[in-house]
Amino acid sequence: MPDVLSTNSRFSWPSGNEGDLAAYDQLLGQEVIQEHGVFWRCVRPFFYRPLLMFRAYPVNSIAPPPLARWGGFQHAVPAGEPSNSRLNLLLFENRPHYSVRDLDYNRRRQVRIAEGKFEIRPMTDASEFARKAYPVYLSFYERTRYAYGEQRRTRAIFESWADGLFRLPNLVVLGGYQGETLGGVSVSMRIDETLLYLTYFCDSESLRGNLSDLMLHEIRRAAAPCREIRHIYSGTYKGTNANFYLLRGCECIPVPAQLCLNPVSAYIVNHFMPRLRARLVGSDGPANP
Repeated sequence: MPDVLSTNSRFSWPSGNEGDLAAYDQLLGQEVIQEHGVFWRCVRPFFYRPLLMFRAYPVNSIAPPPLARWGGFQHAVPAGEPSNSRLNLLLFENRPHYSVRDLDYNRRRQVRIAEGKFEIRPMTDASEFARKAYPVYLSFYERTRYAYGEQRRTRAIFESWADGLFRLPNLVVLGGYQGETLGGVSVSMRIDETLLYLTYFCDSESLRGNLSDLMLHEIRRAAAPCREIRHIYSGTYKGTNANFYLLRGCECIPVPAQLCLNPVSAYIVNHFMPRLRARLVGSDGPANP
């Protein structure tokens, strides 16, 4: 039987693995390659990072995809290992007694406002998701111009994506409802001791109604009693886009990393792309302006 966490919530997270996450990323249209047992994500042309950014690998212990020789790769390393960069990871500590009182006054107020409007509940039916989430996604895309999502503006492609989403194992899909009207969707997955907050999108009206705050709060509240979950991972630091999480108790954790670039790529990045270089070496974190 699957390892499912028991919580006081109406939803819980089964235990997933890297293969599940790879299938999810591929469904989003991202390039994922398995090389000698490690899954790598192509984050920009010919540049790769492991799918699990927070997992540390000793230097020279893993082989990157062959195409990395034309660009490069980067991975976290254990403390004390040689490193030449850092990865700025956005992590919430999973506090066993987390409650809305852990938030500051403004964030508590936003959650309370949203609680009066919305209900968070699991979505388990692909056809319902395809029907109700499509207009939500259109609103989200028009507002954000999401880099990987342009093709899903076509209804047939969105329906195909929805069908694939609900065929994947170990994903938890949650909807934020106002009555029977869907306003937002989140997708999350647990791998070992880390809960990955993978995707969230909502329509503009629900954004104004603070559904984003409520969704994150409900996930943190459901995870709190789960002793198996130590952290909630919400990605890497990307400038002011991270402020939503940082204002709600997330920490930007600098993790030592090994960065390897092709000599030509290194020359171009070091001499002509200072912003990209800052992101690669990790000097762009909030504590490292």
